Amino acid sequence: MSQYTTSDTIRYKTLALFAEHFGISPARVHVTLDDSCVIICAERFLQPVVESLIHEESHGALQSTRELMVGYLLPELCRYVRDDCQIPVEAHAYDWNDDDLSCMIFMMLSEPAFLRENLSYPGQNKIHRHVASLTYDVQRFPEKIYSFWLEQRLLVIIRDGTMIEVEHALIEDGHCEVLRRSKRRVEKAKFCEEPPLGGTAARDLKGVYLDWFFPRDRSVLLYVFGSPQTNANP
Repeated sequence: MSQYTTSDTIRYKTLALFAEHFGISPARVHVTLDDSCVIICAERFLQPVVESLIHEESHGALQSTRELMVGYLLPELCRYVRDDCQIPVEAHAYDWNDDDLSCMIFMMLSEPAFLRENLSYPGQNKIHRHVASLTYDVQRFPEKIYSFWLEQRLLVIIRDGTMIEVEHALIEDGHCEVLRRSKRRVEKAKFCEEPPLGGTAARDLKGVYLDWFFPRDRSVLLYVFGSPQTNANP
């Protein structure tokens, strides 16, 4: 199965699962994949329900709705990608953006290419230093940072070894979701306020998505940009 056909198949399956479980599909689903990951972006999902909750500032209900969505849909979607599409998905993460009502699903492969090879790009070291500095502001310097671009619109940043002892203890005590919500609120605000590219790239930042693989002390940070203009890097 070609990469294009696989992406298209996953896209249709995602739309079908939303319709099956929630009675409505996202306005658009975009799928990107390579030898490291599968990234699924669902735009304007559960639109009437979510817009109503945002308007009423029902943040607890909004979060519960999304957690329920992911709890039902993600396991089945991961099984489909792994078993039907024969893609060795090992772990998954997700996040959402209230500004455009989008959801980003990140599936990491069992032996991701970014661990085997370092494909450098212009400005990579600067981006890594910036991400390390922002991470240190709220916890500790990452032991390792990996990053790569997908389709010149998606900048994927993987951080290993950022958690402190208190966070490890919370995970051991079964408080993963509380920790995830708190870390997302604090860290995401930091990364949204100070994107790593600043004014050096001729493109607009469309969204920031962040989640953690807690047992591994690994996190995924995803920046989504508009279409690059002429002479933009990478």
